[in-house]
Amino acid sequence: MKKFLALLLAAMMLLGMASFAFADDAVTITVPHYKTGENVGALFFLPQVERFNTLYEGKYHVEIEELTQDMYAEKIKQLGQQNKLPALIEGGETEWLKNVVIPNKLYADLSDVLENNPELKALMIADHIEAQTQEDGSFFSITYPVVRPMGMYYNGAMLDLGGKTPADLSWDEFLACLGDNKIAMMTGENAWTTMLVFSSLIAAEEGGADLLRAHTIDKLYDLTDPAIVNAVAKLQNILQNYASSNTIGAVYADAANAFMSKNAAVIANGSWMVGDFKTDGGKWSNGFDGSTVHGAVLPGNVALTNVGEGYGWWIPANASEKEQEAAKAFIAFIMSQDELEAYMLAEGGVAPNMTVSEAYKASAMEDPLMYEYVNAVNADTILCPSFGDCVPSSVIDTEFGNLLPGLISGNLTPEQFCQELSAAAEETRLD
Repeated sequence: MKKFLALLLAAMMLLGMASFAFADDAVTITVPHYKTGENVGALFFLPQVERFNTLYEGKYHVEIEELTQDMYAEKIKQLGQQNKLPALIEGGETEWLKNVVIPNKLYADLSDVLENNPELKALMIADHIEAQTQEDGSFFSITYPVVRPMGMYYNGAMLDLGGKTPADLSWDEFLACLGDNKIAMMTGENAWTTMLVFSSLIAAEEGGADLLRAHTIDKLYDLTDPAIVNAVAKLQNILQNYASSNTIGAVYADAANAFMSKNAAVIANGSWMVGDFKTDGGKWSNGFDGSTVHGAVLPGNVALTNVGEGYGWWIPANASEKEQEAAKAFIAFIMSQDELEAYMLAEGGVAPNMTVSEAYKASAMEDPLMYEYVNAVNADTILCPSFGDCVPSSVIDTEFGNLLPGLISGNLTPEQFCQELSAAAEETRLD
């Protein structure tokens, strides 16, 4: 009898599972991404995924696999080498995409996404369309039709710029205004805030901005150009004399904490950080008040943005037909006007080809800091990609930050620092 009851129970469980599977037949795709956990981009991205799942409940479902930003590109590459790519990917290691994925047609053609969504096609930036269209006419990846120049934030309660803005000042003039105040910098992870400062220093050098603009696809391997060496020398001075005390080993959360605890008066970062200054959220300390924060371009009137190049969302060719269908639906969803307007309100930026809604205009004016940050760019602003956009992924994800302590201690001269970076970049050619 016990055996019979056990068999009967097992049969009932199987029937229940079969019934559940029949009822819940949504196509599920897993998307590895770094906009998770403590990453500031998670604040918008993860709720957006939930909005998609709610809209397509029972039809499509997106699961997010958490990765850290510094390991993201390498992880995607490893999955590709193992023939285990997920059904939907945002970007990846540029060299691998350019030299392996695209020439070997390891991607699904996304032309139909644009053709089936003419409103999205109309929003796309012309340079993006040109960059993503391959020789055979196929379309590789879809990038956000939003331009988000990156600059910096400064605490107006700590820093007196004499009625000027950082756009009016060179780096030397800006540093003279700092006094005993510090800049929130970091050497951990991908040394993000430090990399942005470094990028602006390169852009301010003669020929530096053009050098960066020319290497978002064809990467820089020789990093001994005078513009870079000179920028490293200036970066060394900043790191040794003006960087927050926790810089060595600091990850992004540490740099943000330095700024929001008044241990630094300046932080270079993107518009997505604005949300941190609206309410305390447990991140403020030492008398910090988000209402005293100002948004600006970087000294030298530099803003960092990669227009027209780089890779966005793409689908591997080996994804099943159903997976491709779900992935394309997700791309179309996040690129819809409602979602793009929400994205711009949350993280800043402008969509040049979009006629925004009245509701968006009203909401944008309710966020004065975001408005100040986004509109800090003027006709004379130097716009160029960041250094991180222009070197092999592994160089910016690991080697750049690993070498910074040696620059800070003086064990590496600027020339030696650039030689070490160049050697690391050259090694990626062998991959």
